[in-house]
Amino acid sequence: MDKILIKCEKLDDFGRGIGFYNGKVVFVFNFLPSEEAYVKIVLEKKKFLEGEVLEFLKVSPDRVEGRCPYEKDGCSLKHLKYEKALEYKENKVKNILAKFAGLNSGVRKIVPSPKVWGYRNKVTLKVHGKVGYYKNGTHDFVPIDKYYLANEKINEVISVLNNEDLSEVSEITIKAYDEVMIIIKGRMDIKDLTLVCDSIYMNDELVYGKKFVLASILDCKFYVLKDAFFQVNKEMTEKLYSKVLDSLPKDSNKKVLDLYCGTGTIGIFLSKYFKEVIGIEINEDAIESANMNKVLNEADNVKFILGDVSSKLEFLRGYQADIAVVDPPRAGLGKRCVLDILRINPEMIVYVSCDPVTLARDLKFMEDSYEVLEVTPFDMFPQTYHVESVVVLKRKA
Repeated sequence: MDKILIKCEKLDDFGRGIGFYNGKVVFVFNFLPSEEAYVKIVLEKKKFLEGEVLEFLKVSPDRVEGRCPYEKDGCSLKHLKYEKALEYKENKVKNILAKFAGLNSGVRKIVPSPKVWGYRNKVTLKVHGKVGYYKNGTHDFVPIDKYYLANEKINEVISVLNNEDLSEVSEITIKAYDEVMIIIKGRMDIKDLTLVCDSIYMNDELVYGKKFVLASILDCKFYVLKDAFFQVNKEMTEKLYSKVLDSLPKDSNKKVLDLYCGTGTIGIFLSKYFKEVIGIEINEDAIESANMNKVLNEADNVKFILGDVSSKLEFLRGYQADIAVVDPPRAGLGKRCVLDILRINPEMIVYVSCDPVTLARDLKFMEDSYEVLEVTPFDMFPQTYHVESVVVLKRKA
């Protein structure tokens, strides 16, 4: 089929427009509710089709011209007014939690990002003579001169890189906090890069500067090593951490478990208000960073443990934690980890989630033992379909 006429009914959870043709669902990027367009089918499956807009016949009043001029991937909502994108994400969290966790109330107003462009402090770029990225699900390379989601420091590095000989480089990661780190896969002359960064790794070897870079969140400072995770949107991270703290009863007699603690950011931030914090993380660079950060912030009441959360929770089964703060990866906690937390039986749990589906699954596992007090969505990733959430749970009587 050359082209078909489609009307967009709604957006799916990945920001794609949904229409119907001959009884099949059609997913179309850059297509908003109420819009009509001629669509080219680019993928045909038994139960659904995927298409691209060829020509709009009716355009939504909520459509805007996205700042990023490059190919669509990475900015899946750039064509939607920001206030409507916030509404979409808030409703997405509500609908998923209702559908999979039976939670029909308690979702609060989404917290918007102070920056809707230029917020990212970390990017990983592919290299083919210039820096860029691959289109989703392909190896089709898109060269870029500027990454519009990234901060000014990252774009300064990109400008330098695109004037260098990158013929022997395949991938570059840039971390730009208070200080800048560049991680290079391949080989290149780094002389010009030393003018715009504080740390350079080449093929996992430190070739310039320090082994870590410095980042600040609120009134704390943190060292970040090469392979350690750190939140990508500083301003929203500060809002999120403040929400975590405000959700808890500050009590110098209470103990806190900080699970999937990363570089120790949440645990160290909370340590000023509680008797003791124990953090667990499987990433070695993250734990090394966390222990450095404990000293940097004079957090003497914090202990960090290297290892898988579930196995270490078995070890800590007799530990009397009053509060558990969990910030797992997109895969969520999973049933085994939830059961281990339930055995520890903290008074409160604060769950920081980057995926509403795995969050809903885990909340379902907890429903007999814990009551959800509130869910607050955070727009950690503007212009994309991703949404972060902070869930506050209290142990049932």
